[in-house]
Amino acid sequence: MNAGGERDRLALMTERERISAKAGSFFDELWDRGDPWELETSVFERERYARLIGILDRPKYARILEIGCGAGAFTRQLAPLAERLLALDVSAKAIAKAQAAGDTPKHVEFRHANIMDYDMKKEGPWDLILISETIYYLGWLYSFFDVTWLAAELFAATRDTGQLVMANTCGGVPDCLVRPWIIRTYHDLFLNVGYWSKSEEVFRGAKNGTDLEILISVFTRGKQDRRLAGVL
Repeated sequence: MNAGGERDRLALMTERERISAKAGSFFDELWDRGDPWELETSVFERERYARLIGILDRPKYARILEIGCGAGAFTRQLAPLAERLLALDVSAKAIAKAQAAGDTPKHVEFRHANIMDYDMKKEGPWDLILISETIYYLGWLYSFFDVTWLAAELFAATRDTGQLVMANTCGGVPDCLVRPWIIRTYHDLFLNVGYWSKSEEVFRGAKNGTDLEILISVFTRGKQDRRLAGVL
């Protein structure tokens, strides 16, 4: 397509479509470089994956939704805990890498999709939703209203007694997207839409000579949580 045709195409797109295209292009460019975050090779990442698995309190989940799966490094760790696992990523290049790995179990599906446009309730409800190192990118790309709407949609798509696990870098790097007070704001947002806080911890480690802190939050929904909190 020539430059004029590309300009015409962009002019016809809605604002949300332009944001989605921007997100896809941004992450496709990163994945073109290989494994930009060393998710497959980093000792820190392997230890973080192990902690995320360790924090889960059920031996098996019927339906798991993973948001921002990249090329599937954590998905493959998560697969034994699922009867069905749907892993989504906005980058077509990342999903292509995940699918090309050739060791995907039959109950795991890698799908190219933007969570902001995906109808999670249609394929739900979900027993476990994981969103790791993703929410702050959404906050960078989309309005605060859009992110709050996503949180509410995730809550609505979570099975009663189901769980949502969110993990985000919140210390050790200068990036303004992951400043602790911003990450805490996202955490509180999920409480405000109806989830209850089941557990929370900070995972610490070093990667490429930098000390990092990862806030891991486990949220749950259901009447049993209100009883425990003395609400009912």
